[in-house]
Amino acid sequence: MIRTAREEDVDNIVELEAECMPHPWVTDDIRSLVTDDKKYAIVAEEDGLIAGYVGASFVLDEAEIGNICVSSSYRRRGFASALLTELEKELKSSGVTVIFLEVESTNTGAIALYEREGFVMYNERKDYYGQGKDALLYRKEIS
Repeated sequence: MIRTAREEDVDNIVELEAECMPHPWVTDDIRSLVTDDKKYAIVAEEDGLIAGYVGASFVLDEAEIGNICVSSSYRRRGFASALLTELEKELKSSGVTVIFLEVESTNTGAIALYEREGFVMYNERKDYYGQGKDALLYRKEIS
């Protein structure tokens, strides 16, 4: 089930971040995704567990995806695509017309996902994540 994250999901999202991200967000940052009216957190729930989540913030008609992660035991089952689709619907209903994100150049799985979902690379930041680890900047127009 894909749904909007609730405050009681924060600890589980923090655990998911710790599993998936080399530099996970802290609890207060995750909590703000759930409580701030200019941010969204969408979760994928399976068997009563948080299988994945995506978080984004928006200002006026632009949004930026901060993180998306799916637990290793739930990958390759369409959760990331479903999370992005639901996030896009929510952002569109808030007046957003363009979504931005960045991804490490070595993260080929994420790059393939974003391109499949209609994101287009528009720039890069050399060595942003360390030597030889560029940040690829993507955007998607929604209407």
